[in-house]
Amino acid sequence: MFSDAFQKVSSYTRPVVTSIRMHDGTVFSDVATFIVLNEDGWIMTAGHVFDHYTKYQTDTNKMKEIEELNASRVAAGEPDHIIKPDEKSIVNHSFWWGWDGVHLVQAYVDRQLDIAVGKLEPFNPSWVHDYPVIIDPSKARPGTSLCRLGYPFVDVSPSWDSNLNSFRISKIPAKEALFPNEGIHTRTIKHGRCKNGNYDWVEVETSTPGMRGQSGGPIFDKEGRLYAMQTKTHHMPLGFRPVVEYQGQNVVENQFLNVGIGLHASTIIQLLDGRGVRYTLEGDETGYRIVG
Repeated sequence: MFSDAFQKVSSYTRPVVTSIRMHDGTVFSDVATFIVLNEDGWIMTAGHVFDHYTKYQTDTNKMKEIEELNASRVAAGEPDHIIKPDEKSIVNHSFWWGWDGVHLVQAYVDRQLDIAVGKLEPFNPSWVHDYPVIIDPSKARPGTSLCRLGYPFVDVSPSWDSNLNSFRISKIPAKEALFPNEGIHTRTIKHGRCKNGNYDWVEVETSTPGMRGQSGGPIFDKEGRLYAMQTKTHHMPLGFRPVVEYQGQNVVENQFLNVGIGLHASTIIQLLDGRGVRYTLEGDETGYRIVG
């Protein structure tokens, strides 16, 4: 059902890798997904992809304050009152945006809606063969068969090169690593206006969960139209608590239905219009809707 749509959507679906180094020397990476919106290199992904970066900025400021305070205490002859930094502070942070040598500019993050938009530079339009067509929001109805795409099973083990002062990550086979899972649009969740009052916050619930690594990836219909963007998974208790034996003990197993949550096309359109980002909407004869 989704084989043709998969070919279209996979062209504009790419992995983003966040690499982290902590003060104690721990190095790790997280993988998520982003959507290339147009030939100018504008992209969108889940807002929580930037959570580590926000912590990195906060930790950097704290480290600077600690260094200044410690320097003043040493100068005052109080070396016994030196403050030790938090070992889990982030000291180095890096994004890898699907292609080498590419960085994100003009980034905007709305954490309530859980969406981020920005522009890749440099960007070559030939890297993407098909750009997304956003569905007419009035056609997004419960019961519609949908598919989700992203990178849930990519294991990245980064290393830190102290000579180059940078991370090293293994090559990611972007096309081969893509993983789809299908379901249906179960419910439309309307939260009303978001806190800043600029957008109507609407989400799509799906009968299958999004998996770690698919955040920021597309949820699309069988025609390949962008229906929503994956943001999170909800765990809904079913009220079943069977008792099973595990290592000689009886254990109560709470049963849950895991459903996916994505940002609805209607909210995506409002935000892109508000940010002046070009996109293609179903039925647009010009090919692009140009704002600003």
